[in-house]
Amino acid sequence: MRIGHLAQACDCSRETIRYYEKIGLLPPAIRTANGYRSYDSSHRKWLAFILRSKALGFSQDEVRRLTDLADAPNSTCQDVHHLILAHIDSVRARLQELQQMEFSLLRLEAKCIDETLHECPVIDELMR
Repeated sequence: MRIGHLAQACDCSRETIRYYEKIGLLPPAIRTANGYRSYDSSHRKWLAFILRSKALGFSQDEVRRLTDLADAPNSTCQDVHHLILAHIDSVRARLQELQQMEFSLLRLEAKCIDETLHECPVIDELMR
């Protein structure tokens, strides 16, 4: 299949496919005689794997580790489990940071008054 069909099948852009191919996450396409990329069902499978991993918040390095594990015959589910646990810890830490950010923003928002910008306590606090 051509790149446009693969992009449509996986609901992503052609540029995304080219990028993942360029950085080695997606196996290179076969080139036809006229130079077009030609993809098969294995490319669709790997692209879906990459996109789903990214949607779960995995970094590019983590996705690379996952693809390496998925492609290695001697990998175990425990290898993947360790990666998942590390990612869960990372997500929880980000959630705590976001909750702290929300608290800070709510505190600032509570200081808002309907005055001129020169008397805005939020701007004053951010300028400190």
